[in-house]
Amino acid sequence: KKTLDIPLPWETTPRSNLPLPIISLSLPKSATTTTRMYFSCGNLTTAHTNRPFATTRIGDCMRENFLNGTSPFHGCETNVRTKEVVNVWTDIGIPDDNCFYSSLHDGGLEHIAKFYPNATLLLVVRDSESWIASIKKWAEGRLLRKWRDTCGFPLEKPVEGDEVSDRGWIDFYAAHTEKVRQFAKKYPQMTYVEVELGDATANMMEFYSGIPHTCFGDCHPGKRQLRCGLHSEKPKDIDNNDGDENDEDESVSRDDDNDDDDNNDDE
Repeated sequence: KKTLDIPLPWETTPRSNLPLPIISLSLPKSATTTTRMYFSCGNLTTAHTNRPFATTRIGDCMRENFLNGTSPFHGCETNVRTKEVVNVWTDIGIPDDNCFYSSLHDGGLEHIAKFYPNATLLLVVRDSESWIASIKKWAEGRLLRKWRDTCGFPLEKPVEGDEVSDRGWIDFYAAHTEKVRQFAKKYPQMTYVEVELGDATANMMEFYSGIPHTCFGDCHPGKRQLRCGLHSEKPKDIDNNDGDENDEDESVSRDDDNDDDDNNDDE
């Protein structure tokens, strides 16, 4: 947008809200739960992993709509209980048999742009070494195995039966980030926000969205509650009031909250 001299929303109207819907393209273990709770704290209707108060996976919904040529969130766009329209989406992929990630599968991002040409695309990225350590630890690496065996990620396959190396997954993460960036350049009418996970993230999120930085915590999913706190303090248990029993982005069980001992292993 800077190259094309297109004004940015937060420059023309200081502290303005970002254009809705806000669609997070962040990969798992890149603060997806934290992002969802941040916007929920800002009184926006959010959906993470599932349609709120329903068992329907967002990824399943988006895949079916992609194949049918209908709006990405058709049939999933409201909170089942409140009937409010969801305006912030996080953890929108699914790694199961019908694997689908809009930011990874061909045509997925274009599908979003077709129906939401003025939406905000949000990408939270983290240091790649930190990301691979976190995602390998979560549920003993089951998501990586699902990606490899079910989704066919990464595209450069190892010898059959071999594990994908850490370097392979790090390259995969970097390629995803670059793909999203290149897409954003092609669609300047959309608002693209990229922030790096770290000490300055909360202030950057407030700068872009206008939602107070104090809403940006350090959140980890637990068995029945989310554990959230500021990055500078120990997380506190809070109710998961969006009702997502499967508040996880890997379609794996939540038996172990393995990230509780790492203050920067946000969902």
